[in-house]
Amino acid sequence: MPRLGHKKSRNGCVQCKRRRVKCDEQRPCNHCARHGVECSLTLQDAPPPPLPQASSSTSHASGDSPTTSGTQSIVFSNSDRERLKSIPSSSKSQSSESSKNDTPVLNWPSQQPASDQNPFNMLSRAIHERDIMGRFTDSVAVMDWQRDLQLLHHFSTYTALTMSEMDSIRRCYQVSYPRVGYASKAVMHGILGVAALHLAHLYLDQRAKWLVISTNHQNRAISGFRLTLPTITPENCDELYTLSSLTVMLRCASLPFPSDPRLSDPIDDTCEVFMLMRGVNEILKTSYVWVAQGPISAMLVPERLGPFIPFESTDLLPLDDLGIQDRFDTLKAIALHDSFDPAIRRTLLQSVAALSNCFRQIMVQPPDREPGLLLIWPIRIFPEFIFLIRQRHPAALIFLAHWCIVFHNHSNFWWLGDRGQRCVQAIAEQIDPEWRDYLHWPLDYIADESNVGKPGVV
Repeated sequence: MPRLGHKKSRNGCVQCKRRRVKCDEQRPCNHCARHGVECSLTLQDAPPPPLPQASSSTSHASGDSPTTSGTQSIVFSNSDRERLKSIPSSSKSQSSESSKNDTPVLNWPSQQPASDQNPFNMLSRAIHERDIMGRFTDSVAVMDWQRDLQLLHHFSTYTALTMSEMDSIRRCYQVSYPRVGYASKAVMHGILGVAALHLAHLYLDQRAKWLVISTNHQNRAISGFRLTLPTITPENCDELYTLSSLTVMLRCASLPFPSDPRLSDPIDDTCEVFMLMRGVNEILKTSYVWVAQGPISAMLVPERLGPFIPFESTDLLPLDDLGIQDRFDTLKAIALHDSFDPAIRRTLLQSVAALSNCFRQIMVQPPDREPGLLLIWPIRIFPEFIFLIRQRHPAALIFLAHWCIVFHNHSNFWWLGDRGQRCVQAIAEQIDPEWRDYLHWPLDYIADESNVGKPGVV
């Protein structure tokens, strides 16, 4: 016979379950409060708000001040959507099945047509809610203030100095980002997630431990991100920009768990990075005036992205003085291939023009170049070009491989790593044989380790 007044429950905290005592299920529970430990019930994330609904076009207030009204809608204008409809689908992209194990997972957005991928949605896409607290030991899963101080110290004294070769940008990561984090739990979780991921790169024998910790912080950061993202204001713009830039780094630096060493498809993975980069840019476009007056204004130095080139431009910048004009003439000829639909040709021409701009800006930079310049091409291509990449259009793959030259050149930054190299290799494997001859330069470039960190790229 059951005891009178006893009601069995499985909703108690992890700490009480491990101590095998009854939990009163308060937040925090009485036992955890008495022992001075953090209760897992207080760490459970609130359900995310609905994602912002994208409208058919982007609207900005006139003048210098960004608009604050309503949900921000970006990227796809009506003309963009019409162009996208005219692009035929080719072979489907290859994707690997996700692993079904107990490893904590960052559920980055699944592959979808470009028309469904608003960069704000990309930054705020729901991560499946998982209670990972019961899957690991207390030393890993339970939030540990001493360990978090270790991570914050590592970020400020080590990680921040690896993010750029410009002193002003390093200082911003080192001092300004933590200051923003003091007022934002989401940003602080992002900072700690980056620091833990950096440690996972540095200490292979402890990689599994630091990946679990980083994933836990990342999930909390992005859960907090969802609460802030729908509306950009002067009060939250620094938080949004800081967290979105950290999210790009976390995505670029992501590692497979030792228990599941399979890597996602490098081409699709690069598309996801592109969408995140575009999301950061949209936040910046909306809040530039405010961010420029705040604690992270150093991130906005003009030389980071170079002069603005109209997005619609299909004109190649002169590259003959840099010795690569003939290579871009070849890319332009590919874009004009007779077999391509006119809408595709226009998209490809614009992408080549943006790529020539990217190369010119990076190749004339001083030795203390800024990896933020990698943003130039991803934010200036048409969104349907990313759709062409996902569909494995041969010309789009060739152009992506040439951008990976720049990516590989910057692989001395730990958070970029060998992504450019792996993407070029995947393109060479997946592209139709008749187009493979156009990959000679990218393949030769990634095969030469002396090109990593080489000033001027070529």
